[in-house]
Amino acid sequence: MPSPVLNASPAVKRELRTLGARLKAARILRKLPMELIAERAGSTRSTLYRIEKGDPNVRVGSYLLVMQALGILKGFGEVKDALGDRLIQESLPQRARPSE
Repeated sequence: MPSPVLNASPAVKRELRTLGARLKAARILRKLPMELIAERAGSTRSTLYRIEKGDPNVRVGSYLLVMQALGILKGFGEVKDALGDRLIQESLPQRARPSE
């Protein structure tokens, strides 16, 4: 049974295309063939092709496995959330009270 097709927003599609292009550039700069990276990622050449095109219907785990195969996985989970950081700072108590 085929996977459902995601209705990704234009912003998501744009980000995935950018990520895919960067993954392709990283592979080419390292002079690594698609077959080798696909094998290291436990995937197929056609899936790697779809990742490099930024296909939103490819599982995020597959993107991460390709990043790992290229040696560039570190830091992926670091999300920049300026608003969240500001809200955390605003919700901190002004002084610490001992718990009873």
